[in-house]
Amino acid sequence: MGNVRELLGSRMGPTTVKLDTGRGGTPDLTTQDIAAALAFVQQGLGRELLEALWWPESAARRRDQLRQGVIGLVAPEFNRQQFALSTARTEFGIAKASMGWGGGSVTEGQRKELRRTEIALEAARAGAWPNNTMEQLGVLAGAVFSEMATACSCKKCDGGRTQPAADGLGVTKCEECGGSGFEPLSGRKRASAIGADCSAYSRFWQPVYTWMLGRMRAMEEAAATEFGRALTRAA
Repeated sequence: MGNVRELLGSRMGPTTVKLDTGRGGTPDLTTQDIAAALAFVQQGLGRELLEALWWPESAARRRDQLRQGVIGLVAPEFNRQQFALSTARTEFGIAKASMGWGGGSVTEGQRKELRRTEIALEAARAGAWPNNTMEQLGVLAGAVFSEMATACSCKKCDGGRTQPAADGLGVTKCEECGGSGFEPLSGRKRASAIGADCSAYSRFWQPVYTWMLGRMRAMEEAAATEFGRALTRAA
């Protein structure tokens, strides 16, 4: 049915041009049909993003829902990381305290356990987002949303997400866009969008940003697919 996102944007926004004229025998979709199809899209962040990107007039009235959707996406992952870090820190502390407990000799098993928990703690620290992630969530979400709204198709794969495999057999994920289908922004531009310098973005914020971008794009795409199916039934 073509690009359902563009259909949502062109037919649901204010216009002085009549866009619901005949299309060569194809059943016409009225504004009511489109609104009804949108109602069949499961509520959640994906639908909020679909509306925010392609029907801004509606999204302007639903900022609270969009905000809650972003919080609902990020907060559980942030909490999971903090819990994993806290657990790793506790286990390392126990292992350290057990070394030579009560004046006894340090055993090889205790040394191994200390090293294991130390490695686990280092991994948990490396995988944890900055402590002030939730405080910066509005800035991060705004930058991610802006990138989604202005993204261009990847020039190498033309938005197809794949490229011919090096051995000539089949296809593989596009190296240029990482399989997203979109031309990626540079770290410098992303850093500027969140008000950070490049080194701070690369060191602290890139994992958060790319995690949010990937999941928000996937959720919006799923909502668009569901919307397209509903439109097909309405046509």
